[in-house]
Amino acid sequence: MSDHPEQPYRHSISIIVTTENRVEELVAEISQTIRAAEPERRAELKELAEALLCDEMSSIVEMTSQIESAPRRYSSNPLLAGLLLILLGLGFLVIVPAVGITLGFITVVLAAWGGFMRWIKK
Repeated sequence: MSDHPEQPYRHSISIIVTTENRVEELVAEISQTIRAAEPERRAELKELAEALLCDEMSSIVEMTSQIESAPRRYSSNPLLAGLLLILLGLGFLVIVPAVGITLGFITVVLAAWGGFMRWIKK
């Protein structure tokens, strides 16, 4: 396996192929074990294998959905937006003064609102 910069995906593809090969090997091993069993027990063993695999897959899906559905908390304090608008307002103040002044006013309002929210939380 080469580590050429033009092929950064090569390592992840080899992991996927290795995983798929391992799954195929396990399925082949299970089917050989079932075929080697007594003919009367084959149907029962097949159902058991299907049930066990189904149960395992459903637990993996549940764990994945719990991880994906975990709520992310984002700060909704407008103080940061006000501070970022200061930079934008200063740039526009030089180019288009009316827009710069308007953004400056919005910045003052957002910064005051964010400061007030932060003060209330404490």
